[in-house]
Amino acid sequence: MNKNLKILLVLVAVAASLYFVFVRKPWSTLKPELNDFAIKDTASVTKFFLADKRGHSVTVEKNEQGIWMVDNTYKADITKVNLLLATMHDVTVRNPISEKEFNTVIATLATEGIKAEFYVGKKNIKTVYVGPGSADQSGTFMLIEGSSAPFVTHINGFIGYLTPRFYTLQIKWKSKEVFNVPEQEVAKVTVEYPQQPDQSFEVINGAAIEVKALTNKLVVPTDPKFARFYVASFTNLFFEGYDEELSGKSADSIHQMKPYCIISLVKKDGESIKLQLHYKAVGDHTKTLYGEDGKLLPYDTEKYYGFINDEKDVVYVQEYNFGKVLKKLSDFTNRKPNS
Repeated sequence: MNKNLKILLVLVAVAASLYFVFVRKPWSTLKPELNDFAIKDTASVTKFFLADKRGHSVTVEKNEQGIWMVDNTYKADITKVNLLLATMHDVTVRNPISEKEFNTVIATLATEGIKAEFYVGKKNIKTVYVGPGSADQSGTFMLIEGSSAPFVTHINGFIGYLTPRFYTLQIKWKSKEVFNVPEQEVAKVTVEYPQQPDQSFEVINGAAIEVKALTNKLVVPTDPKFARFYVASFTNLFFEGYDEELSGKSADSIHQMKPYCIISLVKKDGESIKLQLHYKAVGDHTKTLYGEDGKLLPYDTEKYYGFINDEKDVVYVQEYNFGKVLKKLSDFTNRKPNS
């Protein structure tokens, strides 16, 4: 190949590249905001709204006390809130969509895309449509509202696609917190065992702590340090997760069964928190199937079904985490008071 031919081929290649980038592809000719997916000041975001084409939607908003709430009703999982905001802070364009993929990606976003709106106060500062992952699963198809060009986005250093961070189900955003009340804020704890009423009790957290049997409301002698430690145990207690398959009639049938235990905590400001626990039958994921006598256990000894306050969603509560507050009256009466 002679020198002139080599130069000609190079010039043709350069011309073709420039034509592809500047003429055929809406990359540098787009307005900056149409390929700038990131929100740099995520600390100022006070609300986001997510919706999909299947009719699911959720609003997560910071209230006047600075607490993130789900649909203005439930505390939000702050870890997931921070993850989504961090995603919007760090997201960047990896590459434009190829001409071959363009129509398919647009159709996918129109039928499967998740609409994500972000607000500062009442002002909508960014609306994006989030699609599935790219073929290599390391990028995410996204489109900014008002733009005709979708892009493959990613986060530098992160391998994977970002769609799973944009939950549209309310249950995915709800906090797993049950009790997180400092000792000094607890007014009273009542623990009921409907199947063993003689083991039910309440602890009054006053200047002098008292433990009473629920059956006769009489104060029982116990070690005040043990009682005080018990009240101090109602912090950082989270359930394991939701059972999303148990809903409607299935959840109602569990709720209507006689509970194993009901724990009610009243704070000194008057707020109350209730956890109702039910036995869970052994299943495929039960670790301990047999008792010391070698017989199959009728119930899971490591997990309970739970209901928080008046919510209808079924949660899993682990004995490992909640065992320290699942005490019985005999646990207190067996402790001798200090002399």
